[in-house]
Amino acid sequence: MNILGLLDDATEGVYLLEGHETRAGDGARAAGVRARTIGFVFQSFHLLEGRAARDSVELNLLYRGVSRSARTSKVLRAIDSVGLRGLATQSTSTLSGGQRQRIAIARAIAGDAKLILADEPTGNLDSVNASRVLDELERINCDGATVIVVTHSAEVAERAGRVIRIADGELVSDERKPGSADTPVPTKRAESPSYSSLTLSNSGPSGGNDEKAEPGKRRIRFADMLRDAWLSVLSRKVQSFGQGLAVAIAVGLTITTLGLSASASAQVSATFDAHLNREVSATWSTAVKHSLPLDVIPAKVEDLVGVDAAAVVVDLNVSTVSTFAEARQIRPHVAFGDIAGAARLSIDEAPWHSGPLAAGEAFVGDLLAKDLKLSSIDGAPTILVDGDTYMVAGLITASSRLPLLRGEVVVGPRDNVTSQGSVDVTLLTVTAPGAAQQVARQVPATLNPYQPERMTVVAPTDATQLRGQVEQGVQATLTAFTLLALIVAIAALMNATLLAVNSRRGEIGMRKALGARNRQIGELITVESALVGIVGGAGGLVLGMGAILVVTVTQRWSPVFDVVLLPVALLVGLVVGAGGGGLASIRAARLRPAENLRN
Repeated sequence: MNILGLLDDATEGVYLLEGHETRAGDGARAAGVRARTIGFVFQSFHLLEGRAARDSVELNLLYRGVSRSARTSKVLRAIDSVGLRGLATQSTSTLSGGQRQRIAIARAIAGDAKLILADEPTGNLDSVNASRVLDELERINCDGATVIVVTHSAEVAERAGRVIRIADGELVSDERKPGSADTPVPTKRAESPSYSSLTLSNSGPSGGNDEKAEPGKRRIRFADMLRDAWLSVLSRKVQSFGQGLAVAIAVGLTITTLGLSASASAQVSATFDAHLNREVSATWSTAVKHSLPLDVIPAKVEDLVGVDAAAVVVDLNVSTVSTFAEARQIRPHVAFGDIAGAARLSIDEAPWHSGPLAAGEAFVGDLLAKDLKLSSIDGAPTILVDGDTYMVAGLITASSRLPLLRGEVVVGPRDNVTSQGSVDVTLLTVTAPGAAQQVARQVPATLNPYQPERMTVVAPTDATQLRGQVEQGVQATLTAFTLLALIVAIAALMNATLLAVNSRRGEIGMRKALGARNRQIGELITVESALVGIVGGAGGLVLGMGAILVVTVTQRWSPVFDVVLLPVALLVGLVVGAGGGGLASIRAARLRPAENLRN
């Protein structure tokens, strides 16, 4: 049977089909002959489980490249000819044994096969359904096709016009019933009471063949292949769900790591910006020619791009600072501009005061205020600094940049700062994140364009490179984790797909028997895996987005969602799915139909 059906080659001799030497080893040519000429009726039915009956019937036509409209017409006509038109859309899994075998016969009829090979077609049927199946085979023979039945049943053999008995691989007898002929002429069934219609015929069916109607159509249409693959995926819901879940987990991990990489990078940038040293200071002497007046410097510096706050500080000589209760010897400081912002002071400000210090006002360190037994600032207390009276506008409770200020005093602008000669001046600025280096370069030329070199500027080192290294380290770690997850997912999916192919060996053997080429079988498995991958990729996108939200909300980060994650999820799913099915598709393409139809 395998030799006649071009599923296997004989060890000796030559097989002539329609006068032409034909071998199963001819590959694509043999597949084409099977598709055009040979129809199979198997003992085990070999239908597409979980799919509509019409899908099994049209399979041969599918691999012949017949258009969908033509396939539909032929399929419905074939199903109607076996009396099952109402079951065309019913799942094969719900059909009885007799109905399944008749659907298998309809598959041979739809393909206009000239040679029907029936392997124990009644082996799994009761007597009633067995009789119906034999009736259908007789009718096909009467329509002009050669029908060969392999059976162990004497009752089935009695209905044949020619009976060849083989025992232990040896030809025992070749008997022809009276009235039978090698070349029966198609007649109506009522006019052919004898059973000679099962005799091997040298002529084909009288009906037209779609290969003549559509010459050269041997390549399966891409849309048909997609539809076949999708229906195949849907027919194995549990298996497909498991494979899709594996892809979804892999894609979810990928999206999570990519999303967290972006979120983590943003968090690293935000953390660097929050803790970055944004302080720029400059010192010079008022003795330098062309120095600007102290009271105009803060406003001029704050006009520079990237400057958030600026103030000028002049250190006075050690003086006596006193209240009515106590006195201390400390070093006062004169401030021009926003000293609170520029020195990053925390001020417990009096309710009546806001903004920079004005002339006659002072900020007192909270430690000094305790020593001086200063009364509540709500009552606008005053202090004396070398005999000059200052109203206390607030208490310095924290000073990260100038920590000694908590034990000292800062007074507002004074006109007599340089009255006794030149003094050293310190400019304090706070810049925007990342602007410190730029501001440090601009300050000297802004304050003294004639002698900028006489000004000493202190700026923090550029942390951009360090931040980039940290971000790259985070991304590299997450990328490595992503690649590992993808490798594990592909390996798991590959194993699952190989197991699935092993369970579908009978179906694959049947597809090859009906004309599918090795390449087409490989493409089917690959497309199925790719479709599972795309669906799993969409599911993984949802899982990944949810995971990103959970992690970022828990860590109080700002979630970063890039629109590119959508195509990335589908692409990764496609790659994982197709990659996982690659080895399985190769194995499926190499399966021998003769061996697998027996399993």
